[in-house]
Order: sequence, then C-alpha cells, then structure tokens
Amino acid sequence: MRLPTLLLSACVAVAPVVLRAQEASPATPAWALQPPAPEPSVLLGVGVATSSSLPTAISRAQIGARLQIAQQIKVRVESMQERIRQEVSGPECNDIVEEFTEITKSFVDETLVGTKVREQVVQPRGEGARVYVLMELPQGVVAKAVVDKVAAKTELFAAVRKTQLFAELESEIQKMAETPERKP
Repeated sequence: MRLPTLLLSACVAVAPVVLRAQEASPATPAWALQPPAPEPSVLLGVGVATSSSLPTAISRAQIGARLQIAQQIKVRVESMQERIRQEVSGPECNDIVEEFTEITKSFVDETLVGTKVREQVVQPRGEGARVYVLMELPQGVVAKAVVDKVAAKTELFAAVRKTQLFAELESEIQKMAETPERKP
C-alpha cells in the first residue's frame, strides 16, 4: 500500500519544477507570455503548438492565432448553471448535500481574409518542434468584410424582391388576359 502513496508524492513534487522550467525558458518570445497591447489598426492573435512534425506545429500555431483573432470579431457564448441543494436529516445526522454544475460553450464562426504572420519563433524539441506565432489582421480588412457582408445581403434582398415583383406582375397580366373584354 505504500508504493502508490510514494509515487503520488513524487509526481506532486516534480510538477511545480516542470512548470517553472517552461515559464522561465529564455527562448520563449515575450509576446507569447504577455500578448502585445491592442492596436487601433490591427487585431492580434498568439498561437503556440508542439508537434513531432514542423509543418504540423506551424499549422496548428497559426490556427490557434487565427482563432484568437476571430474571437475578437465575433463569438457566441452559451452558459448553463445548475445548483442542487438537498438536506438529509435524521436522528443521528443533519447533513446538507450541495452540488453545483456549470457548462459553458463558445462558438466562433468567422471567415478571416488577410491574416499574416507578424512574428514566428521555431524551437527544435527532440524529434519535433514548438512554434510560437504572432498573427495580425488589419482592421481595414475587417471593416471591408463587414461592408461586403451587408452589401451581399442587400443585393440578395433586392434580387428576391425583384423576383417577387415580377411574379406579382405576371400574375396580374395573367388575370387581365383571362378576363373577357368589356364592351361599352
């Protein structure tokens, strides 16, 4: 019975040392630990990924950075909380049992056009690599995308309305053609 206790103690003692070593790594770019302050003309996102394949690590880091940028544009968050409180009482006990559950989901659905890598650091790690990516998206691109979305919806509405008007006009012409002419 002593062996599991000793292993657990050893894991607990080693974990803080490993975390400190990762935080203090001199090769970690400062912008990865503390992302740059928001800029008025660009949106920034930081991505970090480790993989045994360098192209995979780069791709995953870029995807993470783009996700951060997309979350700054639009994100839908759903949350649910549930609290259950039950009292169990009897001659020898009076206990309150309480349970709390919280579920939060976030959805990001945004098309990003014009993102580019501002900085990228690749650290070899054994057989693979860790990649840090700082990506940017100019605000002008975001504003143009919003305007384009509105214009596309406006054009679609106009096309649908035009189709409805033509249908109404054809219906009226058909009615007139079917109505016998009245003579004075």
